[in-house]
Amino acid sequence: MEKRRKMRRRWGVTEKHVQRRIKAFRLDAAGRDYRPFLIVRDVPSLGRSAIVRGLITGRNHHWFSDLEYAHFVLLEYSPVIVDIREQYPLLPREETIEIARELGIRHPIYPGSDTPIVMTTDIVATVNGGSPGQAYLPMSINYSSALSSKDGKSQRTMEKLLIEQLYWARRGWPLRLCTEKGIPMNRVRNLDMFRGSMAAFEHDHLNGVMQSFVGHFKAIWTQDCSLNDLLSAAANELELSTPETVALFGRSVWTRILPVDLDSHQIHYELPIRLLDVAAAPVVRPPDQPHVVHGYDLIPNQKDEALFRALSQSHRFGPGALRRRARRHV
Repeated sequence: MEKRRKMRRRWGVTEKHVQRRIKAFRLDAAGRDYRPFLIVRDVPSLGRSAIVRGLITGRNHHWFSDLEYAHFVLLEYSPVIVDIREQYPLLPREETIEIARELGIRHPIYPGSDTPIVMTTDIVATVNGGSPGQAYLPMSINYSSALSSKDGKSQRTMEKLLIEQLYWARRGWPLRLCTEKGIPMNRVRNLDMFRGSMAAFEHDHLNGVMQSFVGHFKAIWTQDCSLNDLLSAAANELELSTPETVALFGRSVWTRILPVDLDSHQIHYELPIRLLDVAAAPVVRPPDQPHVVHGYDLIPNQKDEALFRALSQSHRFGPGALRRRARRHV
């Protein structure tokens, strides 16, 4: 509770404070120069909050839940994502106020005040799909329990999502609702396990021997040999330390040079590692449709999509009315 009280004093809830915050924000900032509108100390987290240095952006990212971080890891692993911006403000604020009025929805306000909140989208990813220009992927990250509770909170959450959905529809970028359903958690855990190898600058000197490491690893790999034994053998052959071969393994996984199975099970050093059939593995190319990101489809999976549709239809405006409203503003 103390953290929440500090947040309210920091925000102040006055219009003057909000306007000062809006003026200080750079809406066109990207990459290393972007700063999220909300940071970890502003908002109580759901689960564990985290501040993580990005592999793509080189700046600190602020995540308010384990689920947000999981989607972040999957985005970083994609070869077509070129930027990730979290807690992106829906500005101008007058537009979300107007949308709420059109929908007959109460616009969110700061607690203990009458000041309208600056709404934010959890993640806006930038995709380089190989065609002229770039595509944007606005993503709303929610646990499914927040959308299916019976205490009325899910209805309010859905109302806020409808405002957010129409805001992005006016710009031609459909909002993706992303929950924990269907997310490839083995892949997330395995990538997170070796993410430190990519982030550690002290391992950069190993990049020159990565191809030799991968060639040797494939040559000695067997279905029954543990990962520890493979890394130790590679260290002896290449005259490296075991920590260095661990770093090389992690980097070769993240750069897809070594075709490791990330999805069927969680990787353990004491257990055998499974390599994919290189000949059968698909070639990674920029997708024709920017929402398909290296096997991680950012369109809501069927369960998320059905949930979003059902909740939308429970509101009197429904998705059809939203599409009509969006077309009027294109």
